[in-house]
Amino acid sequence: MLTVIAVVSWLGPDLFSWSSVGWKEAAETKADKPRVATPEEVTKMAQQGDAEAQWRLGKLYRDGDGVPQSDKDAEDWFHRAAEQKYVPALSALGSQYWAGSGGVKQDYGKAYFWYDLALALGDENADSQLQVLATELTQEEVANAHKQVKDWLQAHSCTTEHQ
Repeated sequence: MLTVIAVVSWLGPDLFSWSSVGWKEAAETKADKPRVATPEEVTKMAQQGDAEAQWRLGKLYRDGDGVPQSDKDAEDWFHRAAEQKYVPALSALGSQYWAGSGGVKQDYGKAYFWYDLALALGDENADSQLQVLATELTQEEVANAHKQVKDWLQAHSCTTEHQ
């Protein structure tokens, strides 16, 4: 085993990578990797309704990466993706409201809502954020956020095991 580790260390960590069919040589996987889309391409896909592209465009605007930094545009694109039940966008909105960043005023209740919705739609990592946020809210505020999540899920025809 030490010999394998030594060879991998000597040849570099990128020599092998994991794929759905197992370990492959890096040369094989590099050719298979899709290239990174430009901000213009992401914008076009986002405008066509692609939820992942909308979330990615929100991140680009939030960070000013390849586009002019705009908190308002970031929040708008995150909301568009969230309306399509794109879980990373739900968590991004939770983070924005928790920190009071990305063009939104800090609001623990809204942060709790977005993280609770993310959890309901499958983001198990949101549970730890909810536990911390719950210490900043009253029981009534937590109950209100749960009700809002239930209403949102109903309005968006979602069924989950977390309701």
